[in-house]
Amino acid sequence: MKREWGLGLLGALGLGFIAVRVNGKLRPKPMPVQIEQFFLTNPLRVSYFGPRDALRLAGNLEGLRVLEIGTGVGVILEEIAKRVGEGGQAFGVDIQSDAVAKTEQRLSQHGLMSRTGLATANALEMPWTDGSMDRVIMVAMLGEIPTSHRVEALKEAGRVLNRDGKLVITEFWPDPHFIALPKMVRLLRQAGFSIVDVYQKPLLYSISAKKEGQVV
Repeated sequence: MKREWGLGLLGALGLGFIAVRVNGKLRPKPMPVQIEQFFLTNPLRVSYFGPRDALRLAGNLEGLRVLEIGTGVGVILEEIAKRVGEGGQAFGVDIQSDAVAKTEQRLSQHGLMSRTGLATANALEMPWTDGSMDRVIMVAMLGEIPTSHRVEALKEAGRVLNRDGKLVITEFWPDPHFIALPKMVRLLRQAGFSIVDVYQKPLLYSISAKKEGQVV
């Protein structure tokens, strides 16, 4: 009886996971903040995939201007703000105002708001000027944008990057909006980027890219 109950529970969880994945593919949209907070701050998730993996290809951020698109609850942006130091600036944008509020609360608790700028805006039309960023970071967020607008979002990321800037994208499975590496490479090339480096380990990858014409 217990075995049957256990198998039934596993089956239900499996079906639930499949349903979430399918819905994420068919109806791309930002993850609700409450779910995102649980997922991003979960110790099991952090032990395997944390800011170190997400920023592995970003290089030394000291003194730089670094933007994260899709800040969620601020887990990655907190680390960015620490790494840029007092001479740098961290920026974050999210389409959900409650996510931006959570991020501001998190960074304020760590005394990092003096070097951080936040905005509630669409990733397709961000409030920063052309060439104003040294790095743009996107962590498990491009898949939340409808398929027809993903190249446009990457081009907007390229717009705010300076001539020596670098875009770093990290994807983590089983995020319901996960984009496989070969598809991500195609999207980046369609948006006018050339690939600089790729880091992979089971269930996740990180890819860095520069605008075509830049010296790598």
